[in-house]
Amino acid sequence: MEIGQAITIFGREPTLSAWELFRLTRATTVPVLTRELAVLPLPAELTAAQLQRRSGGLVKVGIVRGDVVDLSELEHILAKQWPGLIPAGSTARIAFGGSAYDAGVVPSRTFRRDLGSMLQRIKREMMETGRAARIVVSKEPTLSAAALTQGKILERGFELLVLCQLDGLTWGTTATMQDISAYGDRDVGRPARDTLSGMLPPKVAQVMVNLGQVSKGEKLLDPFCGSGTILQEAALLGVQHLQASDISAKAVADTEENFAWLTQHLPETRATEFEVRELDANQLEKIFGRSAFDVVVTEPYLGPPQRGTPQGRVLLPLVSALSRQYTTWLQSIAKVLKPNGRAIMVWPFYRVEPNGYFLQLQKAAHDAGFLVVAPPKQLLDATWFRSTPRGSVLYSRPDQIVGREIIVLQKRA
Repeated sequence: MEIGQAITIFGREPTLSAWELFRLTRATTVPVLTRELAVLPLPAELTAAQLQRRSGGLVKVGIVRGDVVDLSELEHILAKQWPGLIPAGSTARIAFGGSAYDAGVVPSRTFRRDLGSMLQRIKREMMETGRAARIVVSKEPTLSAAALTQGKILERGFELLVLCQLDGLTWGTTATMQDISAYGDRDVGRPARDTLSGMLPPKVAQVMVNLGQVSKGEKLLDPFCGSGTILQEAALLGVQHLQASDISAKAVADTEENFAWLTQHLPETRATEFEVRELDANQLEKIFGRSAFDVVVTEPYLGPPQRGTPQGRVLLPLVSALSRQYTTWLQSIAKVLKPNGRAIMVWPFYRVEPNGYFLQLQKAAHDAGFLVVAPPKQLLDATWFRSTPRGSVLYSRPDQIVGREIIVLQKRA
């Protein structure tokens, strides 16, 4: 690996993290890709900090510092270089730690134990120079963003990233991490929430906007705005022209209240042009006109909540009804999109063995004038990447019956 390349650490949903990364950097292949991470050169206009702020799926971003044969060689290097890894001007007790990742080889328990022992020896060397030091540890195999935050590692020390490969190790340090408290504020801290209709997590909403490769000057529509999660994340990403609608008067009121809260708490969103209205999604063209938008990002109605293990005789009529409803919505969305415009949508699927139940929408999307934008081949070939034959990806928690199928569509020119 080349010095200076970015080490991007995926979150709990590596499929979404990886696809978002490819879309953000406009990469078609990356030098290193595993379930845990990707290593790649960043575009000239994108720093590690900017990538982290824009991404909803990356836990942390680090920088490659070199290759070594083994931990002994790495320890020799760190014995000389650790003072330069401490933030400039920091005189507090040094806080540091280390995480080992699969970059072709899964780190063994023995390797992780040896890494911990090496860090203990580095700590002793630090203390021999008169600096107080502590090692931040976690119950998890690697340090999470929460552990880094609580341990104040990036303020007072460094996190060592050790990437295990067939022919040795690559090492680097964490440059930036996900601001988990900010996501919490934008989720549970908002004034209006509707747990009955289901809530799209802010991180997933951010990923969806990034999948759309939305530029600041483009016009974005969410015709199923719910409580406004997609709109808030789009505004934070700098999208300047936002329109929203929903058939529910409560959803419209919730979106207005939440967006007002957003602009009050985050002044950088105040310049955003924003409007929301009560509207049936089948009437979009009548209100907005044909070819009015560059991008649609939305999560429509996912159907009624499912409890227990629903049977096929229950799901089949539901899938059929939802497929018909989504067909009309696809037609409506296509009319208000410009040629080559993008639609990033959630379609519900039902996690029932053996293969699940999916809406039948391939023909409907084609007939409405859409092409599917599938993930790159490098991702589709990865065994851990949760994709479907029609080019969408799957997102769900283990306890969910109703999952989210996320698909990127492009309107034919």
